[in-house]
Amino acid sequence: MSESEIRAYAQERGFHRQTLERWLGWETKDRAALQDLAVSLKASENHLRDMMDWLEEIALRDHVGIGDILAAKKIEELKTDPRLGRADRLKQIKEQLRRLRYPRLAATEEEIHKRVQALKLHPQIRLTVPHGLEGGRLQVEFSATSATELRALAAKLCEALAAPSVAEIFGLLSGRPADEKPE
Repeated sequence: MSESEIRAYAQERGFHRQTLERWLGWETKDRAALQDLAVSLKASENHLRDMMDWLEEIALRDHVGIGDILAAKKIEELKTDPRLGRADRLKQIKEQLRRLRYPRLAATEEEIHKRVQALKLHPQIRLTVPHGLEGGRLQVEFSATSATELRALAAKLCEALAAPSVAEIFGLLSGRPADEKPE
């Protein structure tokens, strides 16, 4: 992809000069790989900047080219997945890049997810954590159609809270490694 094609895309999408110059400062292979992704996903400047940040940080840390990161099997599969719409492909590719950029955070999120799944909660009870584990909080959500149903769900939640995995979840949220026992 040529510099003029990148400039045309950036102009069409209304990118700031700084974003464009940053992109054009990359190696030819890297900027072409990003252009292929950006054009196919119709990425906005904000999405593109997020991806650029993560790609540059991954490349620096892992001593690999940005084009090589974008050529990874998982990224390619997401980019061409016919089951996903454009917005979903963009969202999932960004999530994959975020996971590559922050592997410890991604591993902690996965450990928490496993422990929540192990609780085998009623489908009307949801335990979630904020994106990026912001605030270190566990969110609890109920969905009930009556006071009786709500009491039954609360009782089921109370039963589940006795499981050791609940303390482990809070340990992970506070930054303790998964294999370290809570105090």
